[in-house]
Amino acid sequence: MRPHLRLLRLTRLLALFVAFAASSVFAQDATVTRNVYLRPTPSTSNIPIRKLLPPDELELIDTTEVNGFYHVRTVEGEEEGWVWAKNVRLPAALALDGSTNLLSLSTPALASEISENWGKPTLKVGTFKSGDKTCGPTGSTPGNETNRRKNRVDVPTSYHPISFDAFLKLPDVHIPKDRAKWDQHPDERDEIVKREGVPLSLIGYLVAIKPQTGGSGETTNCKWKAYSEVDWHMALVEEPGQGERLAVVIEPTPRIRRKHKNWTEANLAEWLDSDNPVRISGWLLFDPEHRNHMGKYRQSMWEIHPITKIEVWKNNKWVDLDKF
Repeated sequence: MRPHLRLLRLTRLLALFVAFAASSVFAQDATVTRNVYLRPTPSTSNIPIRKLLPPDELELIDTTEVNGFYHVRTVEGEEEGWVWAKNVRLPAALALDGSTNLLSLSTPALASEISENWGKPTLKVGTFKSGDKTCGPTGSTPGNETNRRKNRVDVPTSYHPISFDAFLKLPDVHIPKDRAKWDQHPDERDEIVKREGVPLSLIGYLVAIKPQTGGSGETTNCKWKAYSEVDWHMALVEEPGQGERLAVVIEPTPRIRRKHKNWTEANLAEWLDSDNPVRISGWLLFDPEHRNHMGKYRQSMWEIHPITKIEVWKNNKWVDLDKF
């Protein structure tokens, strides 16, 4: 064979190899790292096709984000649609444009269940003083054990990172508001006791911050209503664009907040109604007092209350709000 023909054939073979390698790279699977909806368009304003769960795998049709979404198809090729980019991890080989999903790489594996075997440290409480006023561990309601749990001041040494779906799997238990009556409902009580008091961390998107300075005040804080004396009712959703009816309630309390001077609404404003997530850590609590809020301001009677750590996603990494 003539040298120039041999060179031409080698060149063609090399081109075919490169094309095959490139197609193989782009056929690699992305991995779902947090619950995410497969949607028909790159938008949250439509009905999702279905929910995908970790560690589902997807084939990327294109690595270019559109409105924060990737165009994908399921590995089986049955369905095609769009997923929120921050909830999937790309193989390193796909990050040809530097678009490695740092959120996924910076987030530890998320538990899909909240285990009843996880430790539940004994809570610590104390009095809360504001000016010449003192509010005890159960607020203005002696013996209110829900208030005692809300007012705990101990901080976990570590947290269990969980998926949003794991939180929503917690049982919706119908039980009296007064914990003193819970012994009359042992099955429901036991469902709560199995997991309440576990230290958790949960990633989501802030859609509301509501300092409880209005109305007649909350018994938890002795019905005080000054800004520095109240809980904040905050709403955390699984995906940007969702409303409060799909939220989990998370609450920083004045007893904890006074130790975190950077926990301010101003510092959180950038992450309110934003497509940038926050990571909330604290104590798991069942609050039986707000069932009338279900479907309007929350979708679970469980809360993270009190919050003991707030982190925000900034400059492609998690930043503790205390470090601002």
